[in-house]
Amino acid sequence: MKRSTEPETPSRPNLRPTALVVVAAAVCALVLALLVSGIAGLWDIDSFDRPITDQVPGLRNPALTNMMLFASAFGDAVYLWFMGPLILVALGVYRNWRALAVYSAAFVLTPIIVRLIKGWVARPRPTVDLYGGVEAFSFPSGHATNSTLIYGALALLAFMTLKGALRWSVVGVLCFLILLIAASRIYVGAHWPSDTLAGLALGGLVLCGLGMVTEYPANTRATAFAATGLALTGPIYALLSLPAARVLYHALG
Repeated sequence: MKRSTEPETPSRPNLRPTALVVVAAAVCALVLALLVSGIAGLWDIDSFDRPITDQVPGLRNPALTNMMLFASAFGDAVYLWFMGPLILVALGVYRNWRALAVYSAAFVLTPIIVRLIKGWVARPRPTVDLYGGVEAFSFPSGHATNSTLIYGALALLAFMTLKGALRWSVVGVLCFLILLIAASRIYVGAHWPSDTLAGLALGGLVLCGLGMVTEYPANTRATAFAATGLALTGPIYALLSLPAARVLYHALG
């Protein structure tokens, strides 16, 4: 049997799992629409929020409080304004121009959209006087929205470029971090549960948009660069921010 002498074309990963992304986007849009309808008074959103929020004080203890403050720091705007550009630098260094352009637009516009919605809805936080200006308002959670976008983008990059157990380990850790940040915002009294759920849905919706329009690199270098940056700097920032967080959330004890 004659063997072909033509060079093999390197295989590329399945760059856009379109069906999965469309389903995820539909779920996020449905959840967001449901919560917005509750905010608009079409159903009693307090009946969803109050039973959860009322249980939180009984769960608090010093060790759990420290853990939740530590987790919440990963969603701070200060740190995400470092982490987002780190992902963009990785994409730029490896000449992934399409991804760089789309990610840049999403990373810049999403926080602006969150602030505009906060100012329009003007929903008071469970704990008043935590923040000033438009950040005094609660819906949606900026921590949850922006963390879902930034860490979700890194998870999407990992899913597209890594393989085997490493792929699922990195994606799993990042998804857990997103959920933990969202839970921490309820724990510290900064948000109602519906605020964080709306943030997860809004961030997820933007993330699905990235998944549908972005072509990802065929190598793992960008993923490794950004993930290593998170692993090295995230815990340091969270530890350094703990004293200020304890002062801000002093009512937690």
